[in-house]
Amino acid sequence: MAPAKPRAGRPPWGAVLTALLGLAGTGLHAQESALNRCVGPGGEAIFTDRPCETMDARPANATRPKPDDVPATTPVVRECPRSPEALREAVVEAMTASDGNRLAELYDWRGRSRHSAQAVMPRLETLAAARLLGAETRHSAAGSSDRALVEEAAQVPPDRLRLDVASDSVPGGETVEFRLVRAAGCWAISD
Repeated sequence: MAPAKPRAGRPPWGAVLTALLGLAGTGLHAQESALNRCVGPGGEAIFTDRPCETMDARPANATRPKPDDVPATTPVVRECPRSPEALREAVVEAMTASDGNRLAELYDWRGRSRHSAQAVMPRLETLAAARLLGAETRHSAAGSSDRALVEEAAQVPPDRLRLDVASDSVPGGETVEFRLVRAAGCWAISD
């Protein structure tokens, strides 16, 4: 089929459409340049057409505030444990602080439903409230009578975290063991 020829005195529709799109793009570009990217007092990103200062914010490209000037409500960003030993140390710190939320940060929540998470969180809070007697990483093959299995396990990172804890309900102590899992370069505890 041959392309339609424009009638005399009328521009081709393709040219009209291209011109309109070109003008619309210019209008959008002008609107984009009026958008300010700001950082709010709590560190949150704010996009606005007003100056950042009117929002109690600073331009995103401005220098960062001094640590003493940051509000106490600013969230703390921690790096994830990059080794089983770093995870053990982070668990010890959370337990020493009796901080169930910090312990929960170290838990692998992937694949958990809301229902199962509601069962795990109280256990982590109770554990964090207990007195830590000891913490060690180990291999699940430890104590096996299969020497080949024990030797093979020694060649890979540990896959268990053993916590010895005491509480008012169990003053003599008990042992809690977690699996160690690795995802996206971070180590976490799991059931």
